[in-house]
Amino acid sequence: MSESGTFPDALRSTAIARWSHRDPIEYGNPFSPEDARYSLWHAATTHAKYTLIQNDAELELKQARHPQPYSVRLIALAAARFDIWAQRTLAVVKGPRAFEDYSRWLDDYRENWLTYVAETCPNIDVADDLRAKLMAQSRLKIDETG
Repeated sequence: MSESGTFPDALRSTAIARWSHRDPIEYGNPFSPEDARYSLWHAATTHAKYTLIQNDAELELKQARHPQPYSVRLIALAAARFDIWAQRTLAVVKGPRAFEDYSRWLDDYRENWLTYVAETCPNIDVADDLRAKLMAQSRLKIDETG
């Protein structure tokens, strides 16, 4: 692990919101194979991809049983994607410097989600509700590390 425990630039500078299962961190594992966090990231990524599949099935089943308006489903999907990938990134937070980087990463990822939803769904006004939901989830993730 790097001596400072900070996130590599490839992780700190990217957190791309996506509706699909594509990884929000471009270019694969941001840690070098010599870094102990490399294997943590790999395992957490495998778990995240599995969780995405499970979550999609649960959301589909829930919609079939209890139909909800599109705006509610949109927020649920965005929040689930956010949470799954934030949990993966949390797996490599080891120490106070990494905690600071993670906090900034969460802020960036949250803002990227808000921009992405506004761009991909311009006729659906969910900005305030989505911001509140992602802020609450961010606080929970920060509490998990503290």
